Order: sequence, then C-alpha cells, then structure tokens
Amino acid sequence: MTMPPTGTGPWSTDHSAALYERAQQSITDGTSRDTLLRKGGHPIYVDHGDGAWVTDVDGNRYLDCNNNFASIIIGHADPTIAAAVQERMSRGTAFSFPNDAEVELAELLCGRVESFELIRFANSGTEAVMAALKAARAFTGRPNVIKVEGAYHGTYDHAEASQSPNPTNWGDATAPSTVRYSAGTPASVEEEVGIISFNDAEGARAAIRRGGDQLAAVLLDVMPNRVGMPVIEPEFIGAIRDTTREVGALLVLDEVISFRLGYGGAQTKLGIDPDITTLAKIIGGGFPVGAIAGRRGPMETFVRVAGNRAKVPSGGTFAANPITMCAGHAAMTLLDRDAFARLDTIGENIRSGLRSIFNRAGLDWQATGAGSLFRVHPHNRTIRNYRDSHLSSDEIVEITEFGRRMQSQGVYFIAESLGCLSLATSDDDVEHFLGAAEASLPSP
Repeated sequence: MTMPPTGTGPWSTDHSAALYERAQQSITDGTSRDTLLRKGGHPIYVDHGDGAWVTDVDGNRYLDCNNNFASIIIGHADPTIAAAVQERMSRGTAFSFPNDAEVELAELLCGRVESFELIRFANSGTEAVMAALKAARAFTGRPNVIKVEGAYHGTYDHAEASQSPNPTNWGDATAPSTVRYSAGTPASVEEEVGIISFNDAEGARAAIRRGGDQLAAVLLDVMPNRVGMPVIEPEFIGAIRDTTREVGALLVLDEVISFRLGYGGAQTKLGIDPDITTLAKIIGGGFPVGAIAGRRGPMETFVRVAGNRAKVPSGGTFAANPITMCAGHAAMTLLDRDAFARLDTIGENIRSGLRSIFNRAGLDWQATGAGSLFRVHPHNRTIRNYRDSHLSSDEIVEITEFGRRMQSQGVYFIAESLGCLSLATSDDDVEHFLGAAEASLPSP
C-alpha cells in the first residue's frame, strides 16, 4: 500500500523557497518554465520521483497528478526504462551518426498507426508542430493555417495564436478573432492564421472554404486542455476532414498529449485520418522528444532529392539521439493494450469519484477528460468550446485555492486544474487523491 505524505499539511517548504530566491539571481523569473510558477508563492523543487509519487527537497511527498505535463506515463524512475537507458548510455549519449534505436522506435510507432507511413524525429512538441506546418505549406504551396480558439500547440508564433483570448478581444463566436499571444509576434500572424471554435462544425466549414486555395492546413487537437477537455463531436471532426479535402488543404492532428489516450492514439479511437500527426511527450520515455508522422506525400517534403536540399530541411543536434530513442522504445513497448485499458480505468475512477464528491458537497463543479487525463472546472456549465470553459476572476481564485489545498494534502495538481495520471497509479493512490479532493473543496 502506498504510504501517505510525510507530516501534516501545510508542511515546510523552506528549502524550495530558498532555492527559488537563489534561482532568481541567475535565471530569468527564477525558472525556465512559466508553467511552474504560482501567484503569491514559490515553486516546489523536486528531489526525486518513484512510481506515481515525487518527493521535494524538504522531504514532502506528493501524488504526482501532473507527470511533467503529460510526458510521464509509465511512472517515475521506472526500472525497465532505467535499465535500458543505463545500458545504452554506457555506449555513448549522442553522435553525429544515425543509430539503430531510431529505426526501432520508428518501426514501432509506424506499426501502430495506419496514417504513419513515414516519421521524422525532433526534440519537442513545439518543434514538431513547427515542422508539420512548414511541411503543409511546402506540400500545398499555400501560406495560411487554421486552428482552434484556446488550443495550445507550443510556442511557435502561428501555433500560439488565440491560445488565451478573453472577452475583450476574442470577437464573434461564429468567426473568432485572431489574437497574437506574446509580444514580438509579427502582425502578419493575424492574416495568416484563421480561428475556429471547437465543436462548431458549420463555423469550421465556412472558415475552411473562406481559406480556399490559400489554406495549407487545419491544426487540430481533439482534446485540448485549455479548451476545457470537452468531448469532441463527430460532426466537427467530419466537417474539418471533409472540407479540408474539398479545398485541397491538409489536416494536421496534434497528438502531443492525446497520443496517451489509446494504443494507436486518439486518431485510432476516433477514426480520424489525418495527413500529418505531431507527437512528443510519452514517445520519449521521459526524455525530450518530438516527431512528425504522416502520409508519404507531405512527409516527403523532408526528403532530399538527388542530393539537393529538401523542401523542408529538418534536423537538430539532439534529434533522434540514442538515449531518447531507447527510452521511448522501452516505454512504448510497456504500453500495450492492457496498459491502456488500465489507464482508462484509473482515469474514469478519478473522474467519476470527483463527480460524486462534488455532488455530495452540493457544489456545481465538474470533471471532464478521457483516458488518463482529466480537468476540474469550478462551474457546471455545458462545455463545448473555449468560451464555455473560460473562467471568471472568482472562478480562477476558487480553482487556484483548490490546487493549493490539494498540494497541502499531498497531491501535486497544477493551478490550471489539468490532471494527468501514470500507469504506476494504484487503487490506493486513487483513494488518496479523492480523499484529498474532498478535503480541499470550498464551502458550498
């Protein structure tokens, strides 16, 4: 049985606080990842992880319901992955040569998904999305793309458009405005990126047809966290797939996170036939990774012809390095059909358990998601798109406080309320989570 966290909350995090103060003297904002910062406090510094749990530098233990933003799916310090990596590391970590581990992981992934006729590895999901959109432009000879309002696809200028709009700038729901996300984004993004609302089939058809012969691709995540993880409607999928084919554009499916939803990813479960798929996170076994996979035609934009430069040159010092490829192969081998069935069970027990807790407490809260993913919402509005899930200032305070209280109960659960589980999560861990959630709820 998994032991509960040491001590009783709130625990001391003095060592983490000291490290954060020290870090601010040499690292911008004190950390290289914005997502680790919380308002009014300091991040927790981890010492080590073991299975479904992590221990911080002050000795506090937490059930990890973030798992490095969905990249850890087997569990921390898995012995099978560790042994494979240690053996491979004894032969060197990176070379300016290809390696057999790259071939083996490519064969495994292409063997699982019908649309993966060819694959190419990169270092992150952001890199994969950048390369996929370049390939779509190169293959079609067109400049523009369409994406879903609120969806996160990494930090590429075009992919992050309208990832966090608000009522002051998001425009008409039937034809959302294109909103630049960060300073330094060129104004041209507003002309080159169209925005559609999740689950708006008619809006998607209209936008794709307006794009016409200038549209290279539609970029789609079937379960976008920042949209609220609503259920994607078959009519929406069909509208995008049919209309992209009608105008000669590509469907680029972002499975950086959703590939953890099943043996062949979300596309196999939902019957989607994309032209290009972007991958990352779980396929690296806990190491930095990205990949672009897809149909032969668009993927051949990465191919050199007669020794000439490819239409889309692609590489990277650590792309397809043997350590990542080896770890990824070990992880994906462990993820057989039984493993995904277990992940489905764990996730559904969390979601249904949360719904029961909210109901007993008389709170109008809800839990969305599928597979090993879930998200908590401090409201009970029907969620079909980003605007339905967009939180008011009061709701932001509620969910932020919920996350802080969960942490004091021994559960690491980020303020955005995204939950992500690993195969190492036991039934006792599920009970620990649900007990912590019940103790962390606000008064109705």
